[in-house]
Amino acid sequence: MSNDKLHSRIQSLFADIEQLASNPQVEIEKMRCELDSLRARVAELESQFLQSQLLSPDCQEQHPPRLVEIESSPQTTQPARPRAAAPIIYEKEQVAYVFNGERIEPLPEPSLSNLEIQPALRAPLIDSGKPIGAVFVEPAPERQWGDDEAHLTEAIARQVSLQIQNLRLLEAAERARAEAQAATRRYTHESWQSFLDAIHQSERIGYAYDQAGVEPFIEPSPADIDFHETVSVLDEHIGKLYLKSAPGKPLTEDDKALVSAVARQLGQQVENLRLLADAARARAEAEEATRRMARDSWKAYAANKPESALAFLYDSNQVLPLIEPPTDISLSKPLMVRGEPIGELAVAGLPNISPEMADLMDAIAAQASVHLEALRLTEELQKRAAELQELDRLKSSFLANMSHELRTPLNSILGFSDVMLEGIDGPLTEYMENDLRLIQKNGQHLLSLINDVLDMAKIESGRMNLHPERFKVHDMLENVISITSTLANAKNLALYIDPDSEKELEIVADNTRLNQVMINLVNNAIKFTETGQISLHARALDSDKILITVTDTGIGIPADHLEKIFQEFSQVDTSTTRKVGGTGLGLPISRRLVEMHGGRLWAESAGIPGQGSTFYVELPIEAKITETIEKRAK
Repeated sequence: MSNDKLHSRIQSLFADIEQLASNPQVEIEKMRCELDSLRARVAELESQFLQSQLLSPDCQEQHPPRLVEIESSPQTTQPARPRAAAPIIYEKEQVAYVFNGERIEPLPEPSLSNLEIQPALRAPLIDSGKPIGAVFVEPAPERQWGDDEAHLTEAIARQVSLQIQNLRLLEAAERARAEAQAATRRYTHESWQSFLDAIHQSERIGYAYDQAGVEPFIEPSPADIDFHETVSVLDEHIGKLYLKSAPGKPLTEDDKALVSAVARQLGQQVENLRLLADAARARAEAEEATRRMARDSWKAYAANKPESALAFLYDSNQVLPLIEPPTDISLSKPLMVRGEPIGELAVAGLPNISPEMADLMDAIAAQASVHLEALRLTEELQKRAAELQELDRLKSSFLANMSHELRTPLNSILGFSDVMLEGIDGPLTEYMENDLRLIQKNGQHLLSLINDVLDMAKIESGRMNLHPERFKVHDMLENVISITSTLANAKNLALYIDPDSEKELEIVADNTRLNQVMINLVNNAIKFTETGQISLHARALDSDKILITVTDTGIGIPADHLEKIFQEFSQVDTSTTRKVGGTGLGLPISRRLVEMHGGRLWAESAGIPGQGSTFYVELPIEAKITETIEKRAK
């Protein structure tokens, strides 16, 4: 690649920075990701340029090619790009081999830079899209290479690249397996250490079996033994098995093999017992934590309740608060929650208690315990829900107040920019005028975002008021088209009202808010439509309802996103969001406004690019103004 082409490519890449600078709604984290990707691409182009310069015919004399050159580690001076190959963690090393017709010989590293061959055929070695070396083939003096030899060399280079990549993956897998085995052995050793420490404070334990019984065995290394075998778990030594033969009966090789097999089985059985003990201990700790949580929860619950609300008396007619406990209690059963007593169920005044009655009391106590715990949890959930609702109200109030505080200075900025653009403060140069128009454009965009946040905060806090009036739907659609036609013309899109749309439809609604809804829908259609058209249509459904549709030929909406797009700050695709901008509040605000009129808003789409989407707005002819709809639980 020549210098001119390289600089041209870099200039085209850095043009993305200007796009980021002119798009102020891009988040800082997204901008950083874009810049990191750009820097990595520039570093890659620089590396390719230097390599092409190094291997060009003009530089062959200063830098002769190697027969086979493989980098065992990536360059550390350029940012690493995501790769499918195994990571290389060793130091950089260059290796080369030569094939002279009969055998393959490695080239010593000092001779790699002193090779003296005339390059004839060269094929790069590629690993995961990155060059790692090259294959050079030198022809015989009496022969010239043709296209067939060149294709054969490329095929061989591809096979060599694949084999190198396989070897790297195999080496990485072997290294990972060795590390996993070492970690397993270390974990086993630490587990046995902690297990013995927890039981006998670092004392080793053992047992002796003499065909009559099993007794404790504490000698660390008995002297009178004939054979011993190591007891291991996952190659980790955990003990020994000692054997003393009967007098006059020495151990045979078969006996020793049997002892070795017993030692292996013993190691596995002992490990199973240790794991079982660990599981039992963990379960006991979990149960204790559960009981402690139940005990603390009920103590806190009882502390916040008056005594009259903690005990009740049932006398077969009614339930009354229990002031003083009765003295003639015949039978009592504890009320248990997660193994912790929280109260008592008692029966008084019955002299004779049958076993059936006692069993019935047990069942009633168990059911009462479950019911009481359910009631306590329900009350706790209701309390938390009330706290969350209050936090949500405070959040909405904060957004509303902050939006006002942000909008006030922004209006001043826009006002002064308008004054300067009109030349009231004096003449402007071309550069000054361009800068002021850029300030004005981005200020208007920021103002629209603040207005969206303010509208959503007003709706959620219940401060959005509607002012119904009678107007023609066709006049409203014409006004929407006049406002949005500039954006449609900029993309060469046809924006029109269907000829068969009813022109005499009249409704009673908030004209300003419905204009806002329709402008949001048309603007969304323009954003996500590259070619084609956008049409608006209005018709009467029956005597008390109308239907307005906005149809486009854009990218469409997947079926599983048709409801997600009406959630706050939600978009169909994050990459598309970066391209077209927006906060994800337009559609949620539009749906809330339509529902406040007593109507509904939904979308239909096949999810196929070119077939587009259709948004439906169903409204009553006489608006049924409703209270602000509470935020749906997500």
